[in-house]
Amino acid sequence: MPRSPWWGRKVARLPERGTLIVSTDLQGNYEDYYALKQIYADEEERGNEPVLLLCGDLVHGPGEYFADPARWPDYLGTFYRDRSVDLVLDYAEWIDHAKTVALLGNHEHAHIGGPIVSKFHGDEAAVLDIRLGDDAPRVHDLFRSFPLIAVAPCGAVFTHGAPRATEPDLASFERIRYDGYARTAINDMYEEGTLGALLWARYAEPEHAQALLEAVHEGEGRHAFVAFGHDVVRSGYEKIGKEQICVSTSFGCEDRNKTYLRLDLGARYTSVDDLREGEEIRKLYPKA
Repeated sequence: MPRSPWWGRKVARLPERGTLIVSTDLQGNYEDYYALKQIYADEEERGNEPVLLLCGDLVHGPGEYFADPARWPDYLGTFYRDRSVDLVLDYAEWIDHAKTVALLGNHEHAHIGGPIVSKFHGDEAAVLDIRLGDDAPRVHDLFRSFPLIAVAPCGAVFTHGAPRATEPDLASFERIRYDGYARTAINDMYEEGTLGALLWARYAEPEHAQALLEAVHEGEGRHAFVAFGHDVVRSGYEKIGKEQICVSTSFGCEDRNKTYLRLDLGARYTSVDDLREGEEIRKLYPKA
């Protein structure tokens, strides 16, 4: 059984104490995944009660064509080979021993009722399922257990995509279903309610983010922020107003720019202005 209590729900309610490590969009980069596990281990050794949050898109990296470094394009960042199978199977075992949870991304959704995702292959989910072989059903069950959002009492909310839509309250989030979108065109997913927006949107207006914060923080949302991934910020992160920060931990970035968040769950963050480089905003590879 997973060590953490957040699996199988649509809302992961994070604890009031500990150190939260937040990452986005690994897309099969096992080296970056391993680096995050090492950060977790270091925090645990120091007694900091770490929690590792992966904000979706753990899988579906560059295809065989880009396995040749000579063909590697600059826009994909530092070269790596897709190890989605190794990553997701390792994570499926590690969750039994670590305080961690992963949010649903659009790439995981493609395996469990979402639309076909074409990035490096015509059907990313079909290709990965073949590679998973007999492990595919187990991985699908894991993906179904991924929450859609995470909420922390420290004033932070986490989603995969930009916070362009919301449910009216946390109870309504729990009623969202992941299945039933296999025939939906990707261009239509942006308008498919809260699920489609939070998996696919790359941008949200301040009022969109504020609506989500108000819904999940129940009256205290005016002094909080949303962190998300999905889009690639080549420099590692971008603050949008006071309510939003887009973070790029892995995919599409050079090693020197890969960024994660380290938050004190016992603190209180009132906006992204409280997030400081070198403190809450950290480099995955500070020596790169």
